[in-house]
Amino acid sequence: MTNKKNFDLSGLDDSMDLELLPVEIDHIVVNPDKRVYVVLTDEERQNGVELNPFEASHLSFVHKGLHKNSHIQTLHQLYVKTLDQINSKIESVVIESKVGDVIYCSIKIVDKNHNRFFTIVSLADGLILSKISESPIHVVSNVWADMDPIDEWDYEDYILDFDEDDDEDE
Repeated sequence: MTNKKNFDLSGLDDSMDLELLPVEIDHIVVNPDKRVYVVLTDEERQNGVELNPFEASHLSFVHKGLHKNSHIQTLHQLYVKTLDQINSKIESVVIESKVGDVIYCSIKIVDKNHNRFFTIVSLADGLILSKISESPIHVVSNVWADMDPIDEWDYEDYILDFDEDDDEDE
């Protein structure tokens, strides 16, 4: 006896846009109320996501490239080095879900035999691991649309990761 199940898929909303968009970290900023945000951009739109100060300091450290010459390794660096020692690497980071104010990323890891596996991490951990491993960051388009745009806030005066090179435009 075979138990055959039929699923009615006609009620599914197929308008859900699950396209992956490439994004980059634009800046890390502190607003006048001392709240820290990471500004992500897809070249057309900028979205801001609030981070706690601990995560923001780690992300800023890596975003500025200070981890490359550090005499003490961060846990994120140890994780990437461990992956390297077992002939694996982070292939990509995808910002894939937003539930309230919590944003989740999936890390796609590939080994020497081209086996792939995934793990779920916080947004800050995903961004930090992406920077250290030099892997691309993508975001699911409906999640990107649900994130808070930062276009209307003139954050230029509050940039935490401001470099001398950024001053050349003025």
